Amino acid sequence: MADRIVSEMIDCKAVIDEVVSNDSGAVLTFAGTVRNTNLGRTVSAIDYHAYESMAGKEIEKLENEIAERWPGVQARIVHRIGRLELGETSVFIAVGGAHREESFAALRHAIDRLKEEAPVWKRELYDDGSEAWLEGS
Repeated sequence: MADRIVSEMIDCKAVIDEVVSNDSGAVLTFAGTVRNTNLGRTVSAIDYHAYESMAGKEIEKLENEIAERWPGVQARIVHRIGRLELGETSVFIAVGGAHREESFAALRHAIDRLKEEAPVWKRELYDDGSEAWLEGS
């Protein structure tokens, strides 16, 4: 099983492979990426920080919650920390389930709860040299 908090580029294929089974009729993914604007400001990069041990436990708890709420659905969530450049993937979620309806619901739940619960923070770096710490949700 891959780490849930990583400092290197996320291996998206490896994450997908962890949720695919012969029972998977739906395999869905979400990739959160660093974009060039936020709240009207030009972003040059984002520096992600986490309370790593707690964040990993919260992500594991969320994956287990999804499995309980949607039986037969598996979710894997990986969040990257450190400095990320424009276009790089900061969070990757893969969900595998028998049917699309519960798989889509689980995927949406995963990203929403991750932003609410995981102790991960980001510092946006702007093209004018300024920066700002932002809330996760």
